[in-house]
Amino acid sequence: MHTAHHADLKTLLEVARPASVLLLDPNPKGLPARTPALPGLAMRNPIALILCLLLVACAVTPLRPPADPDAARCLALYETVDRVVAEQGYSPSSPARIEGFPYLRVNRSLASYREQSLNPAQRAAWLARLAELDQAARPIELASLPPPVMEELTARQTVATTLPAALQSCSRQLQTADLADPKRFAALRERAIVPPDYLTWRQILGLYPLSSLPISFGVARWHRETYQTFAQPLAALPVQGRLRRFRPPEESSGPLPATRLPQDALGIPTPDTRQLAALFAAYAPVWEIDVAGTYDLPGVPYWQADGKPGVNSANSVVYRYPSYTRWQNQTLLQLNYLIWFSERPASGPLDILAGPLDGVIWRVTLAPDGRPLVYDSIHACGCYHQFFPSGALRLHPAALELPEPPLVPQAAPALSAEKRLVIRLSSGNHYIQRMYADTASGSSYAWEDYQALYAVSNGDRRRSLFGSDGLVAGTERSERWLLWPMGVPSPGAMRERGRHATAFIGRRHFDDPELLDSLFEPVETKR
Repeated sequence: MHTAHHADLKTLLEVARPASVLLLDPNPKGLPARTPALPGLAMRNPIALILCLLLVACAVTPLRPPADPDAARCLALYETVDRVVAEQGYSPSSPARIEGFPYLRVNRSLASYREQSLNPAQRAAWLARLAELDQAARPIELASLPPPVMEELTARQTVATTLPAALQSCSRQLQTADLADPKRFAALRERAIVPPDYLTWRQILGLYPLSSLPISFGVARWHRETYQTFAQPLAALPVQGRLRRFRPPEESSGPLPATRLPQDALGIPTPDTRQLAALFAAYAPVWEIDVAGTYDLPGVPYWQADGKPGVNSANSVVYRYPSYTRWQNQTLLQLNYLIWFSERPASGPLDILAGPLDGVIWRVTLAPDGRPLVYDSIHACGCYHQFFPSGALRLHPAALELPEPPLVPQAAPALSAEKRLVIRLSSGNHYIQRMYADTASGSSYAWEDYQALYAVSNGDRRRSLFGSDGLVAGTERSERWLLWPMGVPSPGAMRERGRHATAFIGRRHFDDPELLDSLFEPVETKR
C-alpha cells in the first residue's frame, strides 16, 4: 500500500475514531475535556482500529538506496554494525531508531520538526542533530560487543582506521547524500517518529474506559494529599529520621545573569560545553532529605551479585543531561538532574509501590533569557509528575478539566545570587514535600553525565543500567498487576530517559515538546 491509499485511510480513521481517540486518549495534547464516551461506543470498532494501524504502517513511502555508490557502501556498513549489535551487543532504547536511516536517531523534540516547512539550512541542522543522537549512542553499543567481534568489524571496513572514525565519516557522507535527495528526505520526514510509551493492546483488552475509573480516584486522592502536604508550614512537615542536605560542588555558582543563548538554524539553543556546565552548576538544587535509613542516601547505581540493582551511597552523585521543549513558538533548553536511591522500602506487608531502586528527576526549563521559566519533577518510573511554575506562566483553564490534570502544588520561589533552590524529600517514598530558597549547606555531591548509566559496575565488568526495553530489570513493582490496563509498560519500574509516560488517565510524556503549551499559558504583564 502506498500514498494512493491515503483517501481510504482517512475514511477508515474516521470510522475508527471512537476506539482510537475516545478510548485511548480522551484528551490528546491537553485539549479541553469532553464528555466521557460510553464503554460500548469506545469498544465498538477495535477491529477497525487494528486495521487502521496496519494501514498506517503500509502507507509509508517506499525507500530507495542512496544514488551515490560511496553513500550506499556507508549505509551497508551501518546496517552491518546494527545487525551485529542486535545479535551480540546492547543498544539503548532511546532515542528511537529510524527505519531505513541507521545513521540517524530521533527523540520527541526533534520529531516535532518533521512536519514543519524547513529551509535548506534548517534541513541540514535537523539532519545533523538526528546524526548527533546516533553518534552519542554508538560508543555504548560498540563497547558492549566482545573484543573479537569488534576486531572483525574493524577489519571489514575501509573508510577509516577505526570503526568509530569510519561511522563518523560515513555519517557525514550520508547526510550530504540525503540532503541532496528530495525523495529520501521526504521518506525521512515520514519515518522520524517516536512511538508512544503506551501499549494500545493492553488498553483495549483491559477495557480502559471502565478500568480507568478506580485509577482516576486514586490519582485524585494522591493529588489531594500532596496539596495538603504543601499547605503545611515547612517546620510542621514530619521528620522520620534526620534532615540532611546535599549541595552542589563548591565550584558551582548561583543563578547567572539573564542572557540569551546562541541558537542554530532551527532556533534550538546551542550552549557550548563550558556554557552548559555553567548553567547546570548555576541552577543545581540543594537536596534536603529526611534520612531514616541507607535507602534515603543518594548514590551510584551498580549491579549486585544476585543480578538486582543496588546503590553505593558512599559517594553522593547527581546525574545530569540536557533536553529541549517548546514554549510559545520558541525552543527552550532544559536542565535535568537525577538522583538514585537503593530502594523504596515497604511501608507495610501490602505496599505494592515498594521495590529496589528509586530515582528522582528534577528539571529546570529555561526561558529565552536564560532564567527559569518552570520547574517540574518525576520519579524515574515516570510517576508523580509535579510542576512548579514561575510567575511568567499559569495553568491553562482547560488543563484543569483533564481526566488527569497536572499537579501544581506550589509556585516557584524567586532566587538571588546568595540563595539556591532547596528540594525537600520525604523518607522512604522520596516524595517532594516543598521547594524553597535558602543558602547552600550540607555535604557536597559530585556530578556525573547521564551516559555513565549505560556502563555501571557489574562485578569486574560494566553493564547498562537499562535493558533493551528501556526498563531497569529487577525494579518491577506489584502495582503493575493493578495498573496494566492503563497501557504503561511495567508501571512503577525505573526506566530510561525518553521512556517516561507520566499519566495513567489519558496520555502524557515527560519529553513531549508540546507539553508546556498544552498545559500552561503566559501571564500577561502590565505595561
